[in-house]
Amino acid sequence: MVQKLIKKLLEPRHFWRHVGFDELSELYASEFMRSLAMSVVGIFVPIYLLKLGYSLQTIFAMQIVWAASRPVFSYVAAKSVAILGPKHTMALGTIVQIVYLAVLVSIESLNWPLALLGILGSLSYALYNIAIQVDFSKVKHTEHGGKELSFITICERIGSSVGPLVGGLVASFYNPKATIIIAIIVMAGSLVPIFMSAEPTKVNQKIILKGFPWRRHKWDFISAGFFGVENVVSVVIWPIFIALAVFQQNTFAAIGLLVSLSTAVALIAIYLIGKLIDKHKGGIMLKIGTISNAIVHLIRPFVSTIFQAFAISFINEPMTASYRMPFSKGLYDSADSVPGYRIIYITLFDTFRMLGLLVFWVGAYIASFYITNDVDLLKWLFVVGAFCSLGILTQRFPALKS
Repeated sequence: MVQKLIKKLLEPRHFWRHVGFDELSELYASEFMRSLAMSVVGIFVPIYLLKLGYSLQTIFAMQIVWAASRPVFSYVAAKSVAILGPKHTMALGTIVQIVYLAVLVSIESLNWPLALLGILGSLSYALYNIAIQVDFSKVKHTEHGGKELSFITICERIGSSVGPLVGGLVASFYNPKATIIIAIIVMAGSLVPIFMSAEPTKVNQKIILKGFPWRRHKWDFISAGFFGVENVVSVVIWPIFIALAVFQQNTFAAIGLLVSLSTAVALIAIYLIGKLIDKHKGGIMLKIGTISNAIVHLIRPFVSTIFQAFAISFINEPMTASYRMPFSKGLYDSADSVPGYRIIYITLFDTFRMLGLLVFWVGAYIASFYITNDVDLLKWLFVVGAFCSLGILTQRFPALKS
C-alpha cells in the first residue's frame, strides 16, 4: 500500500523514467518503513541504556566495538551484495536488525553484554546501508539524481519525523520496551516492498581491488571520516546531551516531540535542495551547510532551556540537509565513475567513515576518565563535531564543482 501511494504521488514527476521507476518506488517505500521502525527506538537507545543504569563510558565502549568491527562487516556486506545482490542483502540486514532489537528489548532481563549489541548493530547497518547505496546508485537517473535523492530523503525523513513522536510517547507513558516491539513489527514490514522487482545488479560477482583508482578518490575517503563523526554528534551525542541537561522529566516524550517537529520542518528544505543540486548548486550548498553546521555545534554546549533546544534543532535540520544531500550526490556520482568498482567504492567509503568514528569513540572513551561530569564531556564532543563539520570540506567530488 505504501509503495502504491508513493508511486501515485511521484510518478507524474518522474516522466523521464518510464523504465525502472518501480525499483525507485520500492526503495522509497522500504526506506520510509525502515526509517519509521528505527526512529521509533533509534535515538532513544543510548538514553534507554542510561536509564537502565549503564554509564556513559560503558556506552562509549560499546560504540568502540561497533566501529572497530565495522570494516570486517563492510567486507561481508560487499561480498553479500556481489553474490546475492543488494535487495537480498538489505533483507539480510533487516533480519539482523530485528535480532539486534530483540537483544535490546531483553537486555535488562537476560543481561546481554553490550558488546553483543554493538556487534549486531554494526553488522545490520553495514549490510543494509551498503546494499541500499549500491541499489540507489545503480537505479537513479544521473540528470535528475538530485530530485530522486530528495524524494528518498523525504521518505526517510517522514518516517523519522513520525517515529520519534510515537516512540517517545509510548516509552514515556507506557513502557520503553513496547517501542522496541513496534520497531520489530514495522521493520519486518519493510522487507515487502524491496522484492517487488528483480535485483538491479548482476549477482555472483567478484570483489576485486586491483586497478581501483585510489589516488583519484583519496579525498572522498578522507572526508568520509569527518562526515561520519559529524553525523554521530548530531544524531547520538545531541539527544544524550538534551536528555541529561534539559529534558529530565518525561525524557522520551520530550525528545521524541523535539526530533519529530524539527525533522518535519526540514521537509520543504529537502525538496528545494534537491532541485538546487540538479542545477549544479550542490557545491555551494555543501559549503554553506558545513560552515553553518559547525557554528551550530559550537552553540549547543550553551543550551540549557527547552526553548533553546527546540530552536537549535529547528535551525540545524535544514542546515544538515543542505550539506548531506550534495555530499550524497557527490558520493553516488563518484561510484558511477568507477565502472566495475561500484561495490568496492561504496564499501571503502563506509569503511573509512567508520575508521573516523573509531578514532572519535576511542577519544571520547579516554576523555571520560578525565572529564567525569557527563554533561561537560558531551559539550567538548560538540567542539569535535564542529571541527569535523568543517573537515567535510576536504571532499573533492567532481559532481560538486561549479
